[in-house]
Amino acid sequence: MHVNRGTLAEGTRRPVAVTSTRNVGGVRGWLYALRRDRGLLALLALFVLFLPLVTKRIYASDEIQYFAYTHSLFFDQDLNFGDEYLHFYNSDKVKFADIYRDLYNKHEPATGLPINVAPIGTGLFWLPPYALAHAGVLVARAAGAHVAADGYSQPYVTAICYASYIYGCIGLLLCYLFARRFFGSGLAALAVSTLWLASSVLFYTVIAPPWSHATSLLTVTFFLWLWQRTRRPEGRTVREWALLGAAAGAMMLVREQDALFLIVPFIEMLPAAWQLLRRGLAAAPLARLIRGPLLMLAAAVVMFIPQLIAYRVITGHFGPSKVVSGKFTWTSPNFLNVLFSPEHGLIPWTPVVALGLVGLAFLWRRDHVLTVGLLAAFLLQVYVAGSFLTWQSASSFGQRRFINSTAIFVLGFAALLSWVLANGVPRWAVAALAALFVAWNAGLLMQYALWTSQQRQALDWATVIKGQAEMPTKAAGLAWDFLTNREKFYRRTRGG
Repeated sequence: MHVNRGTLAEGTRRPVAVTSTRNVGGVRGWLYALRRDRGLLALLALFVLFLPLVTKRIYASDEIQYFAYTHSLFFDQDLNFGDEYLHFYNSDKVKFADIYRDLYNKHEPATGLPINVAPIGTGLFWLPPYALAHAGVLVARAAGAHVAADGYSQPYVTAICYASYIYGCIGLLLCYLFARRFFGSGLAALAVSTLWLASSVLFYTVIAPPWSHATSLLTVTFFLWLWQRTRRPEGRTVREWALLGAAAGAMMLVREQDALFLIVPFIEMLPAAWQLLRRGLAAAPLARLIRGPLLMLAAAVVMFIPQLIAYRVITGHFGPSKVVSGKFTWTSPNFLNVLFSPEHGLIPWTPVVALGLVGLAFLWRRDHVLTVGLLAAFLLQVYVAGSFLTWQSASSFGQRRFINSTAIFVLGFAALLSWVLANGVPRWAVAALAALFVAWNAGLLMQYALWTSQQRQALDWATVIKGQAEMPTKAAGLAWDFLTNREKFYRRTRGG
């Protein structure tokens, strides 16, 4: 049976089975279902609309470290990134002076190799589109085109930037499927599009895609979506536990701290574990309870082996560089700053997230285990972010480390909107609220383009409010430069 999960107006009602598609199979059936899902169609149209806006360049230190994995593995089959760093430095010795100083000129004491504090996962996810770009370059050269087949020329950079954008969009689609399960297509589409366009996700999928955050959004959301999809009273099959573990390993490869989302399936175990304790521990029920999670952990470790190998080769031990561990303190002294400080605090830079977190209270009414699991995962992310001395992520647009938690904010925001609609608030008011958050983020993003690097460190509210009020008169010029002369757009400040 085909289930119509409703428009925005129907987002607060139970889905009703209205149409049978039993006789419509294969591609035809899939297209039929897609045509009826207006929320999904709207999101796909939005993704296509933003595709031409994707920036196709590699600039920041982190971006170069991710890219170094891809280039070195593909062309050199090693993890010595000296030639990658030197290439960027030689291309512009002023712009990339810090690459020479902070990467090329710093070596791991145990191995003598140039440091690379980035995880390997993003570079691995970029390998397929990168290889495709290389094949295209070889074909173009055979046809007489003058394009370098060195792994650095524009087709390669374009490939990884578009790949990051597509990975981010797939992550957002999984957020949509997750939310649609509870709130219908209309509310799910509104929540996803709002959390995309009104948060740092927009910046790190469109403006600065070659970071790890778009890929992290994909892998974490896939893990959470797969966990939810395989929840049933009789439990998961062995294959499902193994697949869940593989998904966990993939997200750990992209960003090590994403491993903390593994708390979610363990939260799911708590009611069964409590019942087992009340009845008295018995070997057979206990074995059944822990067998699946142990298999999941084993599969995650197997998937994480490429990172362990990278650790060993680069640093000389099975752990990250001392550069990373030296910035970490277990007491998380900046736990509250990460949430509330104007210096890249999550809520001041991305106020829509506050509604997403409030909405978890309404998600609780629908699914206790899901809500507790998501809240625990989010708090662990806050704890880890607050444990880094570099918690501000200097010059970043907002608190980018929480892009991996987008599914949490989407579900909470959709739950809040569902409750608001059920209590008589008109649909136009809900849509206007979403549009207000999107407009605020757009204005902040354009101000960010005009600010110097120093201004990007913290929000000065007097400057922000004044800038937002003036932005309508500047928006057209900024948008025109972004569309027609991207270099001019980025040269506006020392930070670009």
